[in-house]
Order: sequence, then C-alpha cells, then structure tokens
Amino acid sequence: MFEYMDFNIAPWGHEIVIYFFLIGAAAMTFVYAAAPAVFGNLFNGAAQSMVPFQKAGMIVALALLLICGPLLIMDLGQPSRFLYPIIYFHWTSPLSWGSLFLPLFGLCIIGFFVGLIKENQRLMRWNGILGSLLALSMPLYTGLDLMVHQSRELWSNPTIPVLFVILSISSGTAVTAVIQLARGQLDEKMVEFLHLFLYVALAVTLALFLAEWVVLNYGSGEKQMAWEVINKNFSFQYWVLTFLVGILVPLVLVATPKLGRNPKILTLAAVLGAVGAFSFREVLIYAGQLPMLYY
Repeated sequence: MFEYMDFNIAPWGHEIVIYFFLIGAAAMTFVYAAAPAVFGNLFNGAAQSMVPFQKAGMIVALALLLICGPLLIMDLGQPSRFLYPIIYFHWTSPLSWGSLFLPLFGLCIIGFFVGLIKENQRLMRWNGILGSLLALSMPLYTGLDLMVHQSRELWSNPTIPVLFVILSISSGTAVTAVIQLARGQLDEKMVEFLHLFLYVALAVTLALFLAEWVVLNYGSGEKQMAWEVINKNFSFQYWVLTFLVGILVPLVLVATPKLGRNPKILTLAAVLGAVGAFSFREVLIYAGQLPMLYY
C-alpha cells in the first residue's frame, strides 16, 4: 500500500541528531547550575542544593555548546552558511532565531561564570535569568525547526517542540547526576531536587510517546506510512531504546519510593532517560524524512 525511496530523504544525518541532543543537555545543565542564583529560596530552598554544581555545571555547559557549533557547521556543509541566518535575519525562521540564541547563550554562560568567580550575586542572577530563558529556547527552536516542515507530517506536529524541551530535561539531569556522583557530591537534597525534575520529565515523555502512537496509528495516510517506516526500519530504536530503556524502566525506578531517591539508582535512571532522549530524537528525525506518498 505504501511506498518510499531512500534517495528522497532530506540530507539530515547524524550531525544534526547529536547537535539536537547536546544543545538540549547543555541548556538543562546550565539551568541546574544557575538554579541557586535564579530561584533563591523558592521550592523550600531546594534549588540551593545545586550550589556545589555551579562551577562544574557552567564549564560543562560551555564545553557542550562549543561542540555544538562545529556540528551545526558540518551539517550545513559550508561555514559561511552558519552566518547566513544571522546576516539575513528572518523573524519567522526558527533557524535564524537559533543562530542568534546560540552565541547569546554562550555569553550568558561566560557572564555567569565571571560572576561566580567574583562572587557578584547580581551578575550571576541576571545572567542566570537570561541564560535560563535562552536555555529554554534551545530545544524549543530545534523542535520548531522540524515543525515548520509542513510537507512532512511526522514533523508537522505542535507537540514536537514541547517534546524536545522535555527530553532535554532528561539528558541534562543525566549530565548533572553523573558529574556530581563522580565528584561524591550527590547528596540527599540534590537527589530530591533532581528526582522531581526527572520524574516529571519521564512522565510527560511517556504521555507524549503514547499520544504520538495514537496519531501515527489513526492519523492521515502519511502518518500511517511513517508508522510503517518506524516499525520496519527503526523498531529497535523506537521500542527498545526509546520506550523500554529510555522511558519505562527509568520511570519505574524513579517512581519506586526507596529506589528513586538512591543517588546511584537516580543516576542510572537519568542515564537511561538520556539514552531514550537521544533515540527518540533520532527516530523522529530519520523516519520523518522517509514517508512520501504516491498516487
């Protein structure tokens, strides 16, 4: 009933998948590190538990951002193409906004780090607030980059930007938990803070996964074709890495009262969630390029 040809796919390969994943991880790592300066004593002072992570978090966020730049340039093919969306800025283009947000986000990381070294709370707070807003825009704009492709129905979905923001919470939590566990600083209060974000992220990811499953099964002809493509070409990534390893198992771990608040178990759940976050993006990006109906 359905036909597709591989040579009709858009030229988005592994660089863009890694870029989308790392930019989300960098964004949420920054949010965690900036949380004490941004939120102060809100959440019953829980954000203050992230103080030991501030310096390491900023360094890691900047390192991930510096990796993202070359990946984006490699995907575009020519270095000059990276400047094009900025020089010829289009207000309706997610790519233009993303190209602008990337360097601004980098400046906020540097500004926060300078404030941290100089113990300037005002500088930290303002860079933390602006940087957190830019951090939210990072995964949001990558989702919008897909959503604007109206001719590809798997991407033309308003839940994609929301999904990418949620997935970045899982990957950022994994980065934070692994670093703090390795440093021996993943204490009870920090575990409680990370547990809340990870629990919500995994639960929402499950809801969006199930919603996507319903849409693909009962949607338009192209969506049903995309479902066929996913099950034929990406079944392992979709069902094993995304659903089982990346959503179901970590959600059970964090939902279990005693297990979920154990530092090592929480870190394991976060890492599994990050695996699912990468795999989910990979399937959506690759499979979204394949469906093409012929009448």
